[in-house]
Amino acid sequence: MPSFVRLRKFLRAYGRAMAQPVIPVVWLVTSIFGIVASPFGTEHFPLTGRVAFWPITIGLGVLAGGLLRVVVRDCWGLRSFWPEAPLIAVLATLGLTPLFIGLARAVAGPAQHVPSIPAMTGYIFIMSIITSTLRHAVAATWPVVPESEPVPESERVPGSEPVPGSGAGAAPSVPAPPDRDAAARLMARLSPELRAPLIRLQMRDHYVEVFTEAGSETVLLRMADAICAAEGVAGLQVHRSHWVARQAIRGVIRAQGKVSLALQDGTQVPVSRGNAPAVLALGLKEMPPQADNGPQAPQAMVAR
Repeated sequence: MPSFVRLRKFLRAYGRAMAQPVIPVVWLVTSIFGIVASPFGTEHFPLTGRVAFWPITIGLGVLAGGLLRVVVRDCWGLRSFWPEAPLIAVLATLGLTPLFIGLARAVAGPAQHVPSIPAMTGYIFIMSIITSTLRHAVAATWPVVPESEPVPESERVPGSEPVPGSGAGAAPSVPAPPDRDAAARLMARLSPELRAPLIRLQMRDHYVEVFTEAGSETVLLRMADAICAAEGVAGLQVHRSHWVARQAIRGVIRAQGKVSLALQDGTQVPVSRGNAPAVLALGLKEMPPQADNGPQAPQAMVAR
């Protein structure tokens, strides 16, 4: 994938992470709490120092935390609490400690009651772990939109004709022309610029990464719920972690006793042994084995 495409995808992911309405509320509430309660030794700062220190440090922490989450989760694919939370905490501690120490020295006043470097390091690491713990706890209990919930007309997308979809592991017999209305409930969860014909779904812990012809985005859904939300798009679940749209399949690859599918976006998706007979029965075009260094092959070929 060209570097500018990766950069654009990264910036979009970071923009979505920072565009959540709750972020300015959290920043304001925690800033006021820091100024009033003055934790972590900042009670020795003058009032003007606290008014400067807490909003700035919390703002930097929010910006850095969002950036690190995108890097660790979307770029490195680490979405489980371990090792995601400790890794983000370590990176945040290394990057923010010098900044926060410098700011504390600038606003501490004549008495210079500045937390030591070990103390500041501990504060940042602990706060990062607490934030990640709360985020994962909320993610694990986040309600899933019921299947019967209607999708607003304004959120419907143009694209592929409703075709009876296959169940998990069953293969559709006749491909049908795409109709994007078929996946409207799933598309409603994506950013508007990513609402395009569906290519595949990939499970990642409590999340599902949705790949369309316009890009990809991670949504908080179980794999089974994501497949139900895409009902009407002809497709098949080829692995417990992978579902593919029928129209996106270019061919089948058999190598070293393993079966995989080559898709139109250049990815290569593994087929589990239990689903291999149904996939081979489709009579797909046989393709030669591909190197695993394609645009997304290392990520797509992970068998969970």
